Amino acid sequence: MSSNFEHSVSYPFSVDVLWSMISTEQYWRDLLQQTNGDHGALESFSVEGDKVTVVTKQGVDAANLPKAVTAVRPGDLEIPRKCVFTKAGESITGRMEASVTGAPATISGDIAIIGDPATSRYKGTVDVAIPFVGGKIESAVIDQVVILLDAERDATLDFQQG
Repeated sequence: MSSNFEHSVSYPFSVDVLWSMISTEQYWRDLLQQTNGDHGALESFSVEGDKVTVVTKQGVDAANLPKAVTAVRPGDLEIPRKCVFTKAGESITGRMEASVTGAPATISGDIAIIGDPATSRYKGTVDVAIPFVGGKIESAVIDQVVILLDAERDATLDFQQG
């Protein structure tokens, strides 16, 4: 079973300004510190022409998880995440992949960033391969993904102003 999600966030600046941030390592370090300070770590960062690849490790405290999740997977969650962004003209496309260490849960999706002001559109799938409760956990994961994407938007605004 899997559940789909869509979410958008907008910025008060152009795709080019957003790209100038996405393509710097310090942006990702600051983003992780602000959105996931206790659990976040930048594992790797690379820029090859118009392509940026970012690998992070993020986490969620057990205290912030619904009982449906902690009943199946007790303790804090560790979430390895990889994002690849490519700039082409006035747009950025991306792909995100994440999983939950020690659990049959994956998150994947596409990112499209367009416009001036820029808007990031996320379209993805959450898959939790646990009979009977997988759908309930997927819903909780989607809620957490939306919270994270909104927090990353806020951290991006802080970085841009900073």
